[in-house]
Amino acid sequence: MFCNSKGWRLALLCACALWPAAAWAADPRIDELAQRLKEVQRQLDALKAASSDHKAALKQLQQDAAEKQARIREEMDRQARVGLTNGRLSVASSDGAFSMALRATVQFDAGYFAQGRNPPGVDLNSGTNFRRAQFGFVGTLWRDWSYNFTYDFGGSGTENRGYLYRAFIEYDGLAPVGFRVGAFSAYDSVEDATGGANLALMERPTAVTIARGIGAGSGREGAEIFAQGASYLVSLALTGGKTTDTASFDEQEAVVGRVAWLAVDRSDVKWLLNLDATHVFKPADLTAGPAASGVVQLSAGPELSVDGSRTVDTGALDARNVTEFGMETALNFGRLFGQGGWFHYDIARRSAVPDAGFHGWYAMASWSLSGETRPYDPVTASFHGLIPDAPLGKKGFGAWEVVARYSSMDLDFMPAIAPGAGGVAGGIQNIWSVGLNWYPNQTVRFLLDYNNIQVSHANAPAGDISANAIALRSQIAL
Repeated sequence: MFCNSKGWRLALLCACALWPAAAWAADPRIDELAQRLKEVQRQLDALKAASSDHKAALKQLQQDAAEKQARIREEMDRQARVGLTNGRLSVASSDGAFSMALRATVQFDAGYFAQGRNPPGVDLNSGTNFRRAQFGFVGTLWRDWSYNFTYDFGGSGTENRGYLYRAFIEYDGLAPVGFRVGAFSAYDSVEDATGGANLALMERPTAVTIARGIGAGSGREGAEIFAQGASYLVSLALTGGKTTDTASFDEQEAVVGRVAWLAVDRSDVKWLLNLDATHVFKPADLTAGPAASGVVQLSAGPELSVDGSRTVDTGALDARNVTEFGMETALNFGRLFGQGGWFHYDIARRSAVPDAGFHGWYAMASWSLSGETRPYDPVTASFHGLIPDAPLGKKGFGAWEVVARYSSMDLDFMPAIAPGAGGVAGGIQNIWSVGLNWYPNQTVRFLLDYNNIQVSHANAPAGDISANAIALRSQIAL
C-alpha cells in the first residue's frame, strides 16, 4: 500500500515537470514570434548589405563627378579667355601664346584764339577738331612675337587726317633685347615717348615736335633694335620716310638713337635722365635724276591742334644732312612732377653758304590736387597720366591736376642776312601754358588749357604774332 502510494506521487511529479514544456510547444504565438525575429534579422542583414552597396555607389558617384569636373576644367582651360579690363576688349589663348586687344584713342578739341595785331596773312583758326581718332589692335603671336596695327582718322596740321599710324611686328624672344620693323614712332625723347593720351598738356612743346619730326614721329617706316629693363632703355633705329609721304623719289635715310636711365627709383621718388640724337644722312629727293635734290624744312604751330598754321618756319633749306640731339630729365616726387629738355638742330648745306643751327627748350611742372602720382612706364621710359584713387561715382571725384609749362623755339639763323647768303628768318616762338586736367576714371579725361603765344621776327617785326588761346579736350582712351 505504501509502495503504491509512493509510486503515484513520483508519477505526479514527472507529469508536473513535463507539462510546461508541452504547453510551450503547443503555443502557436511562439512560432510566430520566432518567425518575426527571423524576419527582423533578415531585414537587418539586408539593410547592412544595402548600406554597403550605397557607400560603394556613393564613392563611385563621387569619383565620376571628380573625373567629369576635371574634364570640364581641362576643356575650359583650353578655351580662349575674353577680358574687358577698363573697357578694353581683349582675347588671349589659355597658354598666353596668342593675344589680341582693341586699342582706341579719341580726342575732341575745341579752341578759341584771341589774336593781337597779327600780319594780314595770319588768322589763327578758332573751332573744333578731332585731334586723334585712333583705332587698332595689338597683341602677341607664339608668345615671343608682338604686333601693333593702328589707323588714325583724326589729326590736324600737325598730323595728317586719315593715315597709317602704326603697323609693325616685334620680336621679344631675346629679352631684354627686342627688334621691330614696320611703321612706328622710333624711341626718341621722353616727351615723344609719352603717348598722346598721356600728355600733361594738349600738345607737345615746339622743340620736341620739331625734333621728332626729323627722323622719328608717328608713321615713320624703319627698323629698330632696343634693350629695355626696369631702369634703362637703349635703342637705335634706321628710319626712312613716313606712311604719308608721296612727293619723294628717294626716301630719306636716318638713324635715331636714345639712352634713358632711371637714376633714382624709389616708391616716392623717380628721377629719369635721357639723351637722344637723330642724324639724317640722306634727305629725301624731291626731283627725279641722279643728282640729289633734298631739302629740309623745320616748322611748328602754336601748340594748339585746332589750328594748322605754321607760326615758326624755316622754309625749305637745301641740305646735305641734318643732325639733332637733345637732353631731358624728369622728376616725380609724390604728387609733384617736373620735366624739361633742351634740343639743338644742325643743317649741313650743300652750297657754300654757312651751315645753319637752331635750338629750343621747355620746362614743365604739374601738381596732383587729389594726391595721385604719375606712374613710370619702363617700356617707354616715360611717365603716364594720373590713375584716380577714387574714380567718379565710386565714392570719389576722380583725379585732378594742374600743369604749367614754358616752351621756347628759336628758328632764326643770322636773320639779318639774305636767304641767298645763308640767313634763315624762321622766327622765335615763346609760349606760356597752364592747364587743369580732370580724370573721372582711368579711361576718360578732360583737359582745359590756356596758351599765351608770342612769335617775333628780328628782321621783320611786321610779321610778329601774338595771341591768347583757350582750349578744351575731351578724351577717351582704351
